[in-house]
Amino acid sequence: MGGMMFPMMSTGAINSILFGIYGNHLRQLRRVCHSDYQREQLEYHNMFLAGSVAGFVQSFIACPMELIKVRLQTHCYYNDYIYGKRRTAFGTFKRILKNDGISGLYRGLLPMMCRDVLPYGIYMLVYRQAADFLDNTQFVRKRRAHPDGSNINLVVTTFAGAWAGVLSWVCVIPFDVVKTIMQADENHKFRGILHCVRVNFRAYGWQSIFRGSWMLLARAIPFNAATFLGYEYSLELCHNY
Repeated sequence: MGGMMFPMMSTGAINSILFGIYGNHLRQLRRVCHSDYQREQLEYHNMFLAGSVAGFVQSFIACPMELIKVRLQTHCYYNDYIYGKRRTAFGTFKRILKNDGISGLYRGLLPMMCRDVLPYGIYMLVYRQAADFLDNTQFVRKRRAHPDGSNINLVVTTFAGAWAGVLSWVCVIPFDVVKTIMQADENHKFRGILHCVRVNFRAYGWQSIFRGSWMLLARAIPFNAATFLGYEYSLELCHNY
């Protein structure tokens, strides 16, 4: 359970930033369109672009947080039982600054951007396309006002969010593995992405860059379903007020 409290506190903030940037940029792109027809034709294109921009911006904010999380999770056992001292998020932050400076907080940024920029565009696009498809099938009820006044279809949002999460993660698992390996490396054993991949490939084979794939995909289903449910309900609540 090492490092659990810190990601619990930071995940909500990161998602708020991500969806906030996405929503604002999408509105700006819609305003550029000169007609309703053009806006409708470019809607999916704009969603992909807005998602990619949101992923790019949030990667600079999320990278230090993920770095601290990885260090806490991969070194908590070592510190607890060898040195008898448990690391804290703030202590890890100070240690990184002391040893590596500000740049040390952005170790693994490049593979993280490969994981987040275009995949977040895919993430947002797939969610909307899946939701629109499910809304128009005979197997799922179309959105309509619920007794509580909500216009959100629970089934549509859940399945579309889960599918978007799985599909976007399938494309980026190797980048996430490389990012995590580089961030866990406090001794700077790896000089970059290619060096990290070569070292692990020679030592463990091609399977090394797909470690944890099934767990990531299994986590993506409930996590992203819950994420989009929270996003849709929060957005509706904000619109009502």
